Amino acid sequence: MSFSGLKYEGRFVSAAEFERVHVMEFGDGPPVILMHGAGMGGPVWHRQIAALAHDHRVIVPDIPMFGMSDMPRHISAPRKQIADVILGVMDQFDIETADIAGHSLGAIGSLGAIINAPDRFNRAILMSSPGFGRGLNFLLRLSSIPALRRFIRYDSRRDRYFFFDHYEAQRSGPSDEREAWKEMVFRIGNRNHATDAFFEGLRSFTGVLGQHDVLSDETLSAVKLPTLLVWGDSDRIVPTRHSSRASQSIPNSHLEIIKNCGHVVHLEAPERVTELMVDWFRTN
Repeated sequence: MSFSGLKYEGRFVSAAEFERVHVMEFGDGPPVILMHGAGMGGPVWHRQIAALAHDHRVIVPDIPMFGMSDMPRHISAPRKQIADVILGVMDQFDIETADIAGHSLGAIGSLGAIINAPDRFNRAILMSSPGFGRGLNFLLRLSSIPALRRFIRYDSRRDRYFFFDHYEAQRSGPSDEREAWKEMVFRIGNRNHATDAFFEGLRSFTGVLGQHDVLSDETLSAVKLPTLLVWGDSDRIVPTRHSSRASQSIPNSHLEIIKNCGHVVHLEAPERVTELMVDWFRTN
């Protein structure tokens, strides 16, 4: 958080099936919820928090299993579980309606919340989102098989750094912030038996043939709110080609492809992503 001059402002709340969901809150104004991706935590949004908090109330939960939130007892349907947490956090913070942005796993969870409770959301941003096709990084698909977990050893700093550098954010050069991201992802992935929980979640999410939870055209056509879709042009986790179906299937959507950018768009193109988010959520 210090990269953007932010001081920690967080607490734990009960949401859905979880007793301790860690949530940070910044600023005042119309509420906007930011949902991070797998392996990360709320602080990955630090640049966007700093920009949005000037005129928004920014709510930043840690998805259970990541960040400082509880570990799930069982993972069977990530989209539904994350959606339930989002709506539970909104209830705890007395938020009737909000804007929402999600990255990767947080994006499909955001979609789940929008589908389940469409009247509670005004505008959305979905970045590098699963759910639009079977395709997924081949190492993640292989690692969904217990005997092949060695392809991504979450208990190995070297392996996690390698995966981050070559598949998640392969287009950006070295920086202090990048190293901090990598270390945060490694530490989060190795706390309180998180490795076992991660692989259980991975098995529920994908198999060798790809993603299990692919949303139908009928379901996506019911998403009526203005939706900004953001992808890097070199995404090696959720293929960039999925963006075409996303933009065709969600009626009121706009697609932005960021050049020379991989999966973690808000690290590799932070200024552009922040600009897009501030513009999309700007109050009229």
